[in-house]
Amino acid sequence: MILERPELKLADQPELLARLAACSGPIPVIREVLQQTQQKADAYFRATLDAETPVRFRSAQMDTLLACLWQHNGLQNDNLALVAVGGYGRGELHPYSDIDLLLLCRDEAAITTSSEQLQGFITLLWDLKLEVGHSVRTLDDCRKEASKDLTIITNMLESRMIAGTAELYADLRNIIDSPDMWPAATFFKEKWHELEKRHDKHNDSEYNLEPNVKNSPGALRDIQTVSWVTTRYFGDGSLKALENRGFLTEFEFTRLAGSMKFLWQVRYALHMLAGREEDRLLFNLQRQIASLLGFEDDNDHLGVERFMTRFYRNQLSTTELCDLLLLHFNEDFMKSHEGIEPVTVNEHFVLFNGYLQVTDPQLFAREPAWLLKVFVLCANTPDLKGVHSDTIRALRDHRHLIDYTFRTNPANNACFIDLICHKNHVVRELSRMMRYGILGRYIPEFGRIIGMMEHDLLHIHTVDDHSFRMIRMLRQLRFSSLRNQYPLASKLIHRIQRREVLYLASLLHDTGKAQEGDHSSNGEAIALQFCSQHNLRPTDTHMVCWLVANHLTMSYAAQRLDLNNPDDIHQFALDIGDQHHLDMLYLITLADMISTNPKLWTSWRAEQMRSLYFNTQQALRRGLANPLNKEDYIEEIQQEALSQLTTQGLSREQTLAIWGDCGDDYFLRESVDNILWHTLSIAGHGNKRDPLISIRQTSDRDREGATQIFIYMKDQIDLFAVTTATLDQLNLNIQDARVMTSESDNKAVDTYIVLDENNRPINDPQRLDTIRHALITALENPEEYSTIIQRRTPRLLKQFPVETQVTMSNDPHMQRTVLEVTAADRPGLLARVGAIFSEFGAQMQGAKILTEGERVSDIFYIVDQNGEPFSDPVLCQQLQHAIILGLDDQIQAQTAV
Repeated sequence: MILERPELKLADQPELLARLAACSGPIPVIREVLQQTQQKADAYFRATLDAETPVRFRSAQMDTLLACLWQHNGLQNDNLALVAVGGYGRGELHPYSDIDLLLLCRDEAAITTSSEQLQGFITLLWDLKLEVGHSVRTLDDCRKEASKDLTIITNMLESRMIAGTAELYADLRNIIDSPDMWPAATFFKEKWHELEKRHDKHNDSEYNLEPNVKNSPGALRDIQTVSWVTTRYFGDGSLKALENRGFLTEFEFTRLAGSMKFLWQVRYALHMLAGREEDRLLFNLQRQIASLLGFEDDNDHLGVERFMTRFYRNQLSTTELCDLLLLHFNEDFMKSHEGIEPVTVNEHFVLFNGYLQVTDPQLFAREPAWLLKVFVLCANTPDLKGVHSDTIRALRDHRHLIDYTFRTNPANNACFIDLICHKNHVVRELSRMMRYGILGRYIPEFGRIIGMMEHDLLHIHTVDDHSFRMIRMLRQLRFSSLRNQYPLASKLIHRIQRREVLYLASLLHDTGKAQEGDHSSNGEAIALQFCSQHNLRPTDTHMVCWLVANHLTMSYAAQRLDLNNPDDIHQFALDIGDQHHLDMLYLITLADMISTNPKLWTSWRAEQMRSLYFNTQQALRRGLANPLNKEDYIEEIQQEALSQLTTQGLSREQTLAIWGDCGDDYFLRESVDNILWHTLSIAGHGNKRDPLISIRQTSDRDREGATQIFIYMKDQIDLFAVTTATLDQLNLNIQDARVMTSESDNKAVDTYIVLDENNRPINDPQRLDTIRHALITALENPEEYSTIIQRRTPRLLKQFPVETQVTMSNDPHMQRTVLEVTAADRPGLLARVGAIFSEFGAQMQGAKILTEGERVSDIFYIVDQNGEPFSDPVLCQQLQHAIILGLDDQIQAQTAV
């Protein structure tokens, strides 16, 4: 639908002054103009997606209104001036941007004389609900404040007069432009430092998921920083002026102007849709903005993902260009190298003040191989600060030479492998290659995932950044600083002889996401082609391809397998094959999980992964042709537990009486250590009628493990629902549940694995005592305890509609029904499922809880009232339907909280 483009006509100043003079109060008149201005500007933007015109229009309209109000309030005299500063001073006014004003007075006497009118003017702006940032200063105040405050001098640099005396404003400009007021070199140094601090602040998961269109790296502030420092030097920092002065090339001007246009589009849409000054691309607005700007869903990607990919790629190119221009300014205008002699590196390059400079920009045209070799040279150069702007521009101007012939050249292939195998700075140089547009051309499949973002809460980095973080993580595991945090991985990394295989697998493992279909299979094919082209040894090629194809296998198994069940472990060992594959897969899995989202690597996940690794290692050592017999395994567990319990004062008869007929499943799921804990706790509890609640840690290893809650009591149909509701109300995250009932005395023997709200084990004795008493109270009076949790859902979780899906299947070996639930994560979800199980008479035997971002994927092991797997198709369908309806109702209720 084509929208009508409204005419953006400025208010007539004499006419507006006449209306103000004729009315009893100015507010209704000004509000009417403001409302019309906003409506016309928004309609113009919706019709054209041109943000610059309405932004400039709003600024010019505000000039007219403020000039009229200034005159209406009697502020026209030779000692006063109304000055726009900051963004408004640049003539930019987005829908809800601050209107930054300087009320300039010649001296203190001018303030005293006009104080009533000045106060009335400011009060009027507040009454109009304008977002005004103002200061009242004399010329001397401006000199003093600007000389000591970087923000103030920056705002004044972009000032322009709206109303008042031109001579007074000229005096202000003389102060601002004085050579003694923030010399260009000092100003540049501080602004560059300010940019680096801002980049550091915005380089975390919060800003990756919801980047700031104003302050994130590669956003508007970066372009403005270039403008500010060049304004201080040249007197005009506009992009066109910089191109005319030869500071910007035509390519750089076009790129920065295009970036500014796109960022203004996004910022205008953000303000307009949020109805407030909002510069963060919040999840609840990303889809709306994508739709408004014309990014539609297709078969491969959501429109919002395509929009965010455009945003992140724009960030990357803008960051690279602004960095280059600041380097260029520092080297060629600030003369930071004066007095420093260049150091010859080789016949083509010198080190100029620590920056690698090409001596002849045509080198890359004559010898294109240097488009790769320069990065190996950087890795080999000690004390390198960076790459000179001349070199960056030459790389950019010649990167088009990287074509199929270049990519398949054996010498170039060997050069790239040399970089991957380098002892130092692998990630630094790969990142440089990407920023300068080399890596995406050399590996086109990687180029297609640059800036790609998946619209969920799990993947907090772009796909390319995630891959670099993965390599960096693997390289850092060599250092002792990570030994305590990742003890097993830190040990394994030193066993690996050819770590470059891990780095290549990390670089390529997600390249398949740019193609339709399973990204692991796609990536395997890409890896095979890459390794063959680069002439890797067959064993290395196999390993890279196998790791890419299986990089999700181990994390999936750790969540879904019964890690103490010999059958499950044997099958996993068959899939892995040998110890070397196990070591490599563990390292890739750990690095992948942590670089996807550090919150994935909880202490409980670490323990599960470690258990899977060691149990698989034992199976491999035993021999794949010699699997452990399940009955033998249970016998070994029981005999070891009996032996240790005897030494602690329990006779064989007492122990067997406590164990009763809990079944083989109990001894398959629980370790000897847990069996001892359970048995001794039950023996100590005796015949007390109240529930037995015992709590301890799952592991004594530093930084690993979780908190275990053991419940022993007479079984009841709503036990799981009440327990999970209670734990949820205590802000505990359930990671795992092992739920069993003894057949003879109908006693529940349940173990819950929990972490606190920060995904850490609970060590505070007072909090553990609170948990224990809360559970006892709830379990003694289950009918009084609501399983419907009314707790606030975090803002981000509300933005993701996840379709609730339920599947059921029967496990013939374990004689139970496996029910899998995928749904949106919400407080009380487990309790709601438990309550529905109670309604259908389903008995819980265990649960695997997996929360990834906004989505839960939980597995429940259940039997019917007779202890048999569910077999009635109608009943199964009813149960599935009830869970879907129940969870959808729960999600809707929680979203409203």
